[in-house]
Parts: sequence; structure tokens; C-alpha cells
Amino acid sequence: MRIAFWLLQDSIRQWAGWVAGLHYVRNCLEGLASLPDDEAPEVVAFVPSSLHEKLVDDAGFDDRPWFRVHLIEDDLLQDLDRRNELMSRVANEHCDVLFPAITPPVVPFKGKCIGWITDLQHKHYPEFFSDAELRHRDELFSFLSASCNRIVCSSASVQADMQQFFPEAEDRTYVLRFRTLPPASATDADPTDVMRQLQIDEPYVYLPYQFWQHKNHRVVFEAWHLINQQMTEQQGRTPLLVCSGATIDGRNPDHFPGLERFIREHQLDDRIRILGMVPREQQWQLYRNANLIVQPSLFEGWSTSVEEARTLGKQVLLSDIPVHREQADSPEQLFPPHDPELLAKMVRQAMEASKPGIDIQRECDAKAESIERMQRFGRDLVQLFQETHDEPRRPVTNGVLPLLLSAQHEASKRLEVIEHLQRKLAAVEQGADHRPRRRWFRRDKRAART
Repeated sequence: MRIAFWLLQDSIRQWAGWVAGLHYVRNCLEGLASLPDDEAPEVVAFVPSSLHEKLVDDAGFDDRPWFRVHLIEDDLLQDLDRRNELMSRVANEHCDVLFPAITPPVVPFKGKCIGWITDLQHKHYPEFFSDAELRHRDELFSFLSASCNRIVCSSASVQADMQQFFPEAEDRTYVLRFRTLPPASATDADPTDVMRQLQIDEPYVYLPYQFWQHKNHRVVFEAWHLINQQMTEQQGRTPLLVCSGATIDGRNPDHFPGLERFIREHQLDDRIRILGMVPREQQWQLYRNANLIVQPSLFEGWSTSVEEARTLGKQVLLSDIPVHREQADSPEQLFPPHDPELLAKMVRQAMEASKPGIDIQRECDAKAESIERMQRFGRDLVQLFQETHDEPRRPVTNGVLPLLLSAQHEASKRLEVIEHLQRKLAAVEQGADHRPRRRWFRRDKRAART
């Protein structure tokens, strides 16, 4: 059985900008790498050249005998006129199963197809999406539900949503709770250098999320305002909150500036540190050296940050949402996502009970437990591949995709013609501004006769 690990989605930017998606693929490959080599299936990873380093850098699977990368040049992936060349290169690998499909594959695939739907946030929080985005998500998930042999759900919460909103996939959903492990370079390193680079010299709470509206930074910032008031009255010092992640929310550009205003208006500039995007190796050290991790999100499919904190033995406080109830070690970790007062109380209690820096023994124990979880995840993944490969149902994508891709190619060609004509018209109009109108009209008549 040969598995096509598929990073050739409809847009390279989709993977480059969506960090969690790339981490998910890496986690899956790390899960297979945790098994003895003879238990793992043969894997061919189809990877755009621009993403190769991000996929395999410091990875535990890059040198495994069952793993191979088939690099696809970015310009080939984007050139619709060379689609047959790309199709031939994929077909020549003779893969049996494609995983994970998050959009319709860019070329027809003869084997079985496993889709991955991260979450159905748009059904629970439609106000976070435009009408066009809502339609796109519904149409995309309907296509994947109807055409894929299996739909992977990262949690039972996502599976329940799929069965409610896309019942056509009910008999083909598969719960696969991904796990993670820190790279050896992360746990071997000393975080002191990173803390010096980032100018962090005191105990802190870590909030490692993109500044997207549903990540719910606001409740944490409001809790910090309350903590700051309490500590000022008690002549104490408010703990430092360190945040990392992209500061642009494409769905709500005003979201991050609003959070910045809140910080300024409540004089929290020296108690809330926003780092923006940080290199992955720095992020691991921020996890390790933190006293506490907070996950306040309004909606998740399965939280990568919770898994990463768990592998290092770090304490985590989570918003009380269905998937976090499924993922948490204890109900005592949960707080209502719109209750800054309770969160402030829980943070203060956790900080008073914690020790700054790394607890080496706790980290070692957590790593041992994480290795066992990762191996179970790897075997669940192999089982998914085997069941999908063995099932008699033929993939619908074989019949649908050629028509879809043909229509896409035709639409792209028409857009090229329209854009070409628009450029010519703009050039003519610009030229008309600098020539007598009568002369331009005569030239146009001669051109028309010709």
C-alpha cells in the first residue's frame, strides 16, 4: 500500500499561510515515524518546492526508508496549460490512497481519497464569515463529503457536526485525534538564549495563537485588566502575558487594532507583550519556559497548542467548549469563554502555585507519555489507510474531477482573455488622452476594416 501525502492543494498560499495545516501533516508523518519501520506504509509526499523545507526541517521522518518526497515546481503547479504533465507525474507514482484532501485535488487521482475537514466553525459562528465565505465552505464540504472515501474529523465534536450538517458523509467519517511531539532540538536546547533575545526576564503566561477573532484574545486581555487592578490595590506585580502569532485577521481587519486600543486604554503596555510571528524553534522555548498556557478559543477542531503544551508537561487553562472538554485532562482546567473574572482568578491561583522555568522531571515524564500517545495515533492512521484501501466503494472523484478541472481551465482561459482586453483598452484610453480624438478615431476605423 502506497500513500500519497498531498500538499498540492488549490493554492500554495493556502499551505504557506495556514501554519496549523502544515503542522498537521507533519504530525501525521511523525505519528508514522513513531512506529517500527515495517509497520508504516510506503509514503510519497507531493510537495511544492517552496514548502519542502518547512515540511521536513528538523523532522523525525525525513530519513525513514518508507518516506520519499516528490517535489513539484511551483510554476508547474500553477500553470493550467501543463496540467497533463503534473497528472502524469502523479500517476507514475502509483499511489493507492491520497491524504489529506482539503480541497478538490488539482489533478484526477485514480486511487482512494481521504478528506480532512478541520471544523465547522462557520455553522456555529456565521458572523465571523462573509456570505461568499459561507457559501464557499458549504460547497467545499459538500464536495468532499460526497466524493471522498473517508472524511477525517479531528475530534468527536467535529464528527457530530458533520453528521448534523453534512449527513451524506455520516457512514464515512473517521475520528482521528492527532498528537504531537517536540523535536529533539527543542528539548535539548536551553531557553535562556531565546528569553534574552526576546527580552523576557520574568515569569509569564503564554498565549500562542493567531490574532483571529474566534481565538478570543479579548477575554484574556480583560482578565489581565482585572488582575492588574487587583495587584495594584495589593501593591503587587501583575504577571507578564506573552502573545505570539500573526496579527492580521483577514476576515476582520479591525480586530487586532481593537485589541491594541484595549491595551493602551487600560495601561497594560508593559504587562502584555505581543511578539507577532516567531520562528518555530523560539516558540518551543516559549512553551517550555512559561509558567502557564492559556487556550481561550471560542471554537476549535482539535487544539494543536494544547497538544504541544501537554508534551512538555505544562499546565493549560482552556475555554469550556465541546472540543476542549474532549481534549482536557481535567474539568478543573476549563473556564467559561466569556468570563474574564473567573479566568483572572484561575490565572492568579495557577501562577501562585507554579514555578518559573522548566521542570525537567515533569517534562521527561510528559515526553514518555507523549511517545505512547503518538504511537497510538500512528496505528490509528495506518488503520485508516488500510480500511480506506480495502473498502469496495469506488471513489466518485474519478468521474467528477476531470469535468471540474476542465471547467476550471476554461474559466481561467476566459479570465486571461478578459484581462488582456482590459489591459489593451486601458492602454488605448491612456493614449487617447495624449492625441487628438479625431486622429485616434480614424486609426480605429482603419483597424476595424483590416
